[in-house]
Amino acid sequence: MNKYALTAAAALFLAATAPSFAFDAAVGQRAPSQATRVSCDTHAEDDQAMCASKCEDAYLKDQQGWTADMSKIKAAKKSCDEKCGCPQNSSNL
Repeated sequence: MNKYALTAAAALFLAATAPSFAFDAAVGQRAPSQATRVSCDTHAEDDQAMCASKCEDAYLKDQQGWTADMSKIKAAKKSCDEKCGCPQNSSNL
């Protein structure tokens, strides 16, 4: 093989693998730890998110009934979200 082909192969390999190592040292400085961050996202794993997820699950379950009173269901969802500290989750009801 000629030296240009080897150089190009080495450059492509380094270019492909460098991003996986470039930012590992500064992760703690750029973003808060995932274990301590609190959010109202229903897919996260902290206590507040688990509470919000239970509110969402109850809301979806209650909607499935044929004779569901939507005003009561929406009020229950809003109060549940208030208790969890996530009133923004029910702002679009």
